[in-house]
Amino acid sequence: MYRNLQILNFLALLATLTVNALANILPINGMNTGELSALYPSLFTPAGFTFSVWSVIYLLLIGFVIAQRSVASKPYFVELSLWFLVSCVANSSWILAWHYQYVFASVIIMLMLLFSLVRIFLLVQADSELTLLQKIFVQLPFIVYLSWICVATIANISALLVSVQWSGGPLSPVTWTITMTGIASLLGIFIVERYRKPAFFLVLIWALFGIYSKWNNTENLAIANAALGELILLAVLFLVFQFGFIKKLRV
Repeated sequence: MYRNLQILNFLALLATLTVNALANILPINGMNTGELSALYPSLFTPAGFTFSVWSVIYLLLIGFVIAQRSVASKPYFVELSLWFLVSCVANSSWILAWHYQYVFASVIIMLMLLFSLVRIFLLVQADSELTLLQKIFVQLPFIVYLSWICVATIANISALLVSVQWSGGPLSPVTWTITMTGIASLLGIFIVERYRKPAFFLVLIWALFGIYSKWNNTENLAIANAALGELILLAVLFLVFQFGFIKKLRV
């Protein structure tokens, strides 16, 4: 059974990588992912270069499917594998929904992806007996993946609101964007403080840098300044948490 799950995990990731590649090579429905994002110009969406984080995520996931054998005997491996399969299906399904411009469906699928990654994160982070290599190739991929999907979920919901021409209600679009970056930062602080995983900050810092770079020296300078302030705060907290946790481990 464990061997079969490992094979399924490998095939599911391979299928996910294939769908993502075809989305831009073909491209699916005649437009690549970036061109579709431009149809829903949300102020929260970071600069295009920020999405290069997917290369890091997929490399880490490849590392996971290679290293998964080392945790196949763990009591949670079956559940982890099932949620990993769900995450792969959700990832591929999101690409199809997004490319065929089913924006509402894409948000629902994104929430499914987010939930599956939360489940995997909780399963893996609870294991206090992981070796250093297991922490790098089994735990780290899902910390980075979850962190980015938290950002992507907010961006996806923002795109949905743009698609239905929601004007922001009592708040301006700039104020809403600053509020959403603040929510993302607070979420990161909560997760790092509770689960002792400072690496979660790194993706948020990258996303905030993308938002800052996009709006710096534009009419939306307030968004850039807010993103820069939060970026600096998270960078400082990363150092505080990282060295604080190391110090505790040495005591």
